Amino acid sequence: MPAAAGRAALAAIVGREHVHAPDGWLDDITEHPAGTATLAVTPGTRDEVVEVVRWAAREGVAITPVVAGYNVAGIAIPHGGIVVDLKRLDGLEVDPDTMTAVVEPGVTFAQLKAHLDEHHPDLAYTYPFAPPFTSALMNALLDGLNNLSMRGGAMGRWLTGVEAVLADGTVVRTGSGGVVDSWFGRAPLPDLTGLFISTQGTTGIVLRGGLALVPKAVHRTRWFAFAWSLDTAYAAMRALARSGSFDDVGCMTWPSAKLLFGATRGLVRADDEPFAFLFIDITASTAEELAARVALGRRVLADAGVDAPFEVSQLVKLMPGMAKLAELPTTLDFLLDFPGGGLAWVGSYGPGAAWVKGAEAGLGVLEAHGFPPFLVARPMEGGRYWVLRYVACFDRGDDDEVGRVRSAMAELADVVLDHGYVPYKASEGAAARIVARADPGFTELLTRVRDALDPDRRMNPGRWPGT
Repeated sequence: MPAAAGRAALAAIVGREHVHAPDGWLDDITEHPAGTATLAVTPGTRDEVVEVVRWAAREGVAITPVVAGYNVAGIAIPHGGIVVDLKRLDGLEVDPDTMTAVVEPGVTFAQLKAHLDEHHPDLAYTYPFAPPFTSALMNALLDGLNNLSMRGGAMGRWLTGVEAVLADGTVVRTGSGGVVDSWFGRAPLPDLTGLFISTQGTTGIVLRGGLALVPKAVHRTRWFAFAWSLDTAYAAMRALARSGSFDDVGCMTWPSAKLLFGATRGLVRADDEPFAFLFIDITASTAEELAARVALGRRVLADAGVDAPFEVSQLVKLMPGMAKLAELPTTLDFLLDFPGGGLAWVGSYGPGAAWVKGAEAGLGVLEAHGFPPFLVARPMEGGRYWVLRYVACFDRGDDDEVGRVRSAMAELADVVLDHGYVPYKASEGAAARIVARADPGFTELLTRVRDALDPDRRMNPGRWPGT
């Protein structure tokens, strides 16, 4: 359809002021090439989204859904058709009895936290090391990880159900909210919510979703601690996770500290510099419980060979720059404002037994391509599985550097798979590698699901190639 005709039809649905030239939606901060689109629309209601999808179905137009576009995998870069930007959909309702927040895609982590702090101060959600302006719902739909994932697992598990519009314009609900007037959970129903988790918009556009909340801790302390090797970091994190007494345990390798304090190029680890920085979150219902957990944490760290921890509140007084890591959600501007504006990573979930070898192999890939050995990691779900995430900052205007990043990210996707890890928020290239290695039955089932829900492959085209 010609752009003029499409603009007129979409303007009749969302208003002329909400139909845009696509220029601002064609690329992101990653190494992935810019895409193409005819138009972008910014609907303001769920009904408008449904009507846009129905129009696209009639006209055979592809749709790429987007909110903030900070997924760091290129999965919101359009491959033709139109972009549907959902940031104006910011409805938010909390049921304090079931401890559930029903949110639309445009609800940011900052908005959700502010709403809970003001209206439900006894409840809390879980937040990532991601900008406060990013979407809480999209984070869950993409199976991201947050600061309570060490206890509760990847964020898809925190979804209690969704309302979505399919490629043909049909509106569906999953979870308890599809049967009764409460979004309390996915059990005991057929778990149709999973059709929309990690499928990257290929099965439909989620209009709202239920997010599980938790009681807000009364007492809390946060630590930073230093580990001098990957083996030591792993031993400490494993012991802390298996104890069941801590909310969050994770680590970043030494380049993160250099970047945090303003260094950008030529990063070199000093002889007296720890290899990794551990962050540990401890909460409790009483002061006595907190004291017991603090004592346990100190013993576990000492037994693992980790230096005595620092309380974050005290560390921030000495080094104000650490405040960026002290409270979530937070903007890690040392990543987003890196000269040249480029940020790429391969993140993955897999077994702890392969964590050290996988970490070493991946860091070697980064260094071989001229990037610092920057790793972010943590145990998930009590240590049932683990995170390996390799990060590279780069100059998007430097063709050589962009090429090296692309090569490194491709190799890293293979490295994690070789070590039994599976990329999450998988880029197009990483998804192709997953499919190539998957059991044929997995690929066949995913293909059948997509054939049933989007036979023309118009929904976020280019994702999950090979299915």
